[in-house]
Amino acid sequence: MAGQLGLPVVAVLLDNPVRSYAWGSPTVIAELLGRPPSGQPEAELWIGAHPGSPSTVAGDGRSLDRYVAGDPAATLGAAVVERFGPRLPFLLKILAVARPLSIQVHPTIDQAVAGFAAEDAAGVALDDPRRSYRDRNHKPEMVVALTEFEALLGFDDPGAVAEVLESCEHPDLVGAGAVLRTAGGLERVVRRWLTLGDDQAADVVTALVAEASARRDDPRFGLVTRLAQDYPHDRGLLLALLMRLVRLAPGEAAFVPAGVPHAYLSGVAVEPQASSDNTLRAGLTPKHVDAAEVLNLLRYEPGGAVMVTPKPAGGEELYPVPDVDELLLSRVPLSEGTTVPVPGPRLVLVVDGTAAVGDVTLRRGHAAFVPATDTDATLRGDGVAFTLTTALDTTR
Repeated sequence: MAGQLGLPVVAVLLDNPVRSYAWGSPTVIAELLGRPPSGQPEAELWIGAHPGSPSTVAGDGRSLDRYVAGDPAATLGAAVVERFGPRLPFLLKILAVARPLSIQVHPTIDQAVAGFAAEDAAGVALDDPRRSYRDRNHKPEMVVALTEFEALLGFDDPGAVAEVLESCEHPDLVGAGAVLRTAGGLERVVRRWLTLGDDQAADVVTALVAEASARRDDPRFGLVTRLAQDYPHDRGLLLALLMRLVRLAPGEAAFVPAGVPHAYLSGVAVEPQASSDNTLRAGLTPKHVDAAEVLNLLRYEPGGAVMVTPKPAGGEELYPVPDVDELLLSRVPLSEGTTVPVPGPRLVLVVDGTAAVGDVTLRRGHAAFVPATDTDATLRGDGVAFTLTTALDTTR
């Protein structure tokens, strides 16, 4: 059975690309996929149709973005095409974090559209390392821990940080503590630290690292000491001191909206997100830092990240994301004799055991795409899977 352009209307197996970054684990993704390590740090397994690293339809040869574009009505369905256009609006990743990632922030849709146009007008190529906007989309994201997972999520209470800074010796750190106690002080401190000249920033960072080394029993200074092992001269250490450290147990989740600074520090997680690669870095990285644009995007308020509690629903656990139509993630525990409906459009990823969608068998680490026309698709097996569809799904 096929759609109007000859595309199958049943689930298809995907071959999924791995991105190698310095912060990635050399073993986690290889073990997940059941293959030997590549010898390189492997950071992210991408499952989706983003043109930067699209999955490939196994046995077909087409990338998933081309596959979807061949018949959007069959692959996505009318409601998804009407809301998001003829593209898969979500992306699913596995993160394997062995070293801290950069402190980063993501734009709203309006900011992404404007930023993309501005960089195009300035002649910045899409593959230029200085490019901040790779597409015109926002990038709201959630992490669901598969192991213990550490992250810096949003700014912490300014008063609590002020106490720490005022106990330091360097006048710039003490002064920042005093500013944090005033109205609008958080924004003023962040703006000052991100726009300091290189020599002055190096002086303040060196003082902070020395202070932290002498007082590493304090949790905040202990974090700075730990981060300084990888980024000893990076002004991102100053921002890290302002942020909230969160530890997620397996199954726990946090949602990161636009404008919220965050950095993932360690662990393995599933990461559903809108299909975008727009990441603006603020520190803890050797890569390009666009301080002016980061300052424009940041939300200068404590918190911002939202802890997400899964909701039981017919044998699944749903992770609802507030006000994001692109994402509805489900964790599906499977056992022999049980089946769970998984109508498309949907990505299905097995993280433990084996499962099947229609005639597609999925081993651990493998994934499938279920098109919208496969309304009767079911998931069965023995293990654990995650599925990702849109919040427009009216079958729930």
